[in-house]
Amino acid sequence: MKRMIALIALCIFYALPVLAGEDAFTQEYFYDMYAAEREKAVARLRSFAAENGGYVKFYSNTKVVLRMPVAGVQRIRDVILDTGYIGDERIQRTDVGETLLDLRTRLKTKETLLASLYKIFDDAQVQQTLEVEKELGKVVMEIENIKGRIAYLEDRISLAELTISINIRPGAKKAAVLMRSRWEWINSLGIEGLMFSGGWQ
Repeated sequence: MKRMIALIALCIFYALPVLAGEDAFTQEYFYDMYAAEREKAVARLRSFAAENGGYVKFYSNTKVVLRMPVAGVQRIRDVILDTGYIGDERIQRTDVGETLLDLRTRLKTKETLLASLYKIFDDAQVQQTLEVEKELGKVVMEIENIKGRIAYLEDRISLAELTISINIRPGAKKAAVLMRSRWEWINSLGIEGLMFSGGWQ
């Protein structure tokens, strides 16, 4: 019986078409933010998430982690600059297209195998029923595990994760307005912070 099941699974696998990988990326954004008031900065970031279809994954007085639709991520820079300025910015993109392709191929294989096992179960003799039931349970668990991993990756693709570390510096907002460059790439480097006097808090 087990040999028959293994043979069926092998035939199903080789009968599946070869699919091309898709462009699929997870995106993570990291910001070091400098502001005059932590509470105000945290409140502004939290409201931004709620207003733009995202949610707050975690927050404290020194860090806010948001999950946001990819389309609205770039607006976070304007939000940070409402209450302070950006000292550092880093973006991490991870290609998960091949991983998703592999998982979806495996899922299709397992679902086809499950259908074949149900047919075997219907036609099984009494002495074979327990063995087929055991194999059915195993395949069902594997299918649920693969679906869970696919759902996790699809969620990571559709929603970017933004981690904003909040540092206190008196007068940060005022300085950000007076000293911002017309070139955004220079502003993203946080060079304006070098013009301040005094220490970090």
